[in-house]
Amino acid sequence: MDDSLLVSLRRYRPREGRDSLEDYLTEIFAWLLRNSREVADAFLDTVMSHVPEADRLELPDADQDITWETQAPYPGARLDMLAQWPGGALLFEHKVHAPLSAEQVNKYRELAASEFPGKSARVIVVSANTGQHRPEAHGCLCWEDVYKLLEARHKTLSDPTEHFHIASFLALLRHEGLHPAAPISHQAVAFYPVAWRFPEQLADALTPLAYEEWPLAERYEGRSPKTRWGRLGFELIPAGGPLHWMPGLFVGVILDGRDHLVQNRHTDRVMLNVILDFSVKLHDIYPQLPSYRRLVQQLRERTPHRGWHFYDHLEERPANRHHPLYLETPLLDVLRGTTTMEEQRDAIRRAVRDALELLQHDDALKTLTDEVRHKASSLTEA
Repeated sequence: MDDSLLVSLRRYRPREGRDSLEDYLTEIFAWLLRNSREVADAFLDTVMSHVPEADRLELPDADQDITWETQAPYPGARLDMLAQWPGGALLFEHKVHAPLSAEQVNKYRELAASEFPGKSARVIVVSANTGQHRPEAHGCLCWEDVYKLLEARHKTLSDPTEHFHIASFLALLRHEGLHPAAPISHQAVAFYPVAWRFPEQLADALTPLAYEEWPLAERYEGRSPKTRWGRLGFELIPAGGPLHWMPGLFVGVILDGRDHLVQNRHTDRVMLNVILDFSVKLHDIYPQLPSYRRLVQQLRERTPHRGWHFYDHLEERPANRHHPLYLETPLLDVLRGTTTMEEQRDAIRRAVRDALELLQHDDALKTLTDEVRHKASSLTEA
């Protein structure tokens, strides 16, 4: 059968309800993988680097054939791309602008478990950005990862035909904004008309939460959501303290990380944060306190697998002593499946309560606050 690129694209048929770009990219990329074993092996290595070690497959040896099939029909699903070799299979779901549901990925997982006897099968998502990734998949990567590996391969080519084909695909990825982010991101331009109201909508969601009675061991005073220091959210200040932040708690998102010195973190997604803030008079005191060190160690040990990630800014240089400790989780994951403002507010409330439980385990936050209050009282009396 003639497997030239143009013949492959002749077989391509846009499907109703699908972004035709996704299928178009898939057909071209699968053709490249079929026609260059070196590209295919490099791609499989990249895929496995995005799969947790416990789920990784043994990749094919050089003398084992790999098949690359597109729009492969299976019961209740059509796989965007399917790679198979003796003993292994990868089921690919490709996304550009369309969202991806947990149900879709779980269906792929069911197929991986039932339709490939004698093989270990994994589900892989390739998408435009990390916000489309799904934890239900075995591994997730972005088209920019594909771009980087093809660009690296392109630089070493001597075959003019392969050079032309890869250069053409790289040009297509650049045209669609699926390369490493340009100064003006294609994704930002595409979504700005609906995204510009995001700060206002988030403030609406957070305002009632600022004045709730949170399950905290002592009384905190809530302050209305506002945008300052590059962040949008509300603050919880210990009541009756000689200083405002000893520590105070911030709940919200960072829109511009330069003030907090975190501008290089999470550049392609918005995180829900619970941050501990300390008044400047305490900056030389709190890092040395036993209660502070205990809280840091406790968060480091207990946060993994709890839906939150722990980040200690004092491990960075320069360190930001105003805002040293972060619990953070993708806001999109928190809001998945919600359709009303009240549902979204409830989802944020549940997530924040989980974070507060992490902070208060074994009275760690209260012990720290009591010790800091004692130190702060001495400072104000001096």
